[in-house]
Amino acid sequence: MDKANLQVIRESFGRVVYSHKTHEKEAERFSCSAIRTKWINIVLTSLTSGTLISTIITSQTLLAYISAILATITLAFIIFQLSFNPEEKAEKHRQTAKELWLLREKYINLIADIIIDKIDSDTIILKRDELLEKLCIVYKFAPNTSPKAYQMARKALKINEELTFSSEEIDQFLPEELKMEKPKKL
Repeated sequence: MDKANLQVIRESFGRVVYSHKTHEKEAERFSCSAIRTKWINIVLTSLTSGTLISTIITSQTLLAYISAILATITLAFIIFQLSFNPEEKAEKHRQTAKELWLLREKYINLIADIIIDKIDSDTIILKRDELLEKLCIVYKFAPNTSPKAYQMARKALKINEELTFSSEEIDQFLPEELKMEKPKKL
């Protein structure tokens, strides 16, 4: 077993795991922001329309001023929404997370191949370098993440153990022939 390369690959794998989870959490944050933004837009538009209709029906000057103020706020909010488009940002983070997921899985398989001595050192180096090149391309086009998303990822991985499964949990998804823990016969 090539222990030196195994350690380097394991460290790179760890960074990919964190990056993947951080982009997932950032996508969640922007998705929540997009939902909030849509609801605010709906409320502002409804209030503006409601006061405008009330103004037409009642001919009250105060309602006309309120309608004008709400229309201005709604317009400003729509311009803000178009400028910062959280839906687009969420999608970019989701796409990056998907690309990192594939690389994460390739790292796992490479680590398994190294541990069972299935591949020689030259092949390990070649595969390691290929993964690094692919990772470089993903990171080159990946949107930046926030410290908040990193903290959420850290909590998800370390405390909530989101990527961790016990042998029993995995066995629940598999047919009897593929289970590691065979049921005990009475």
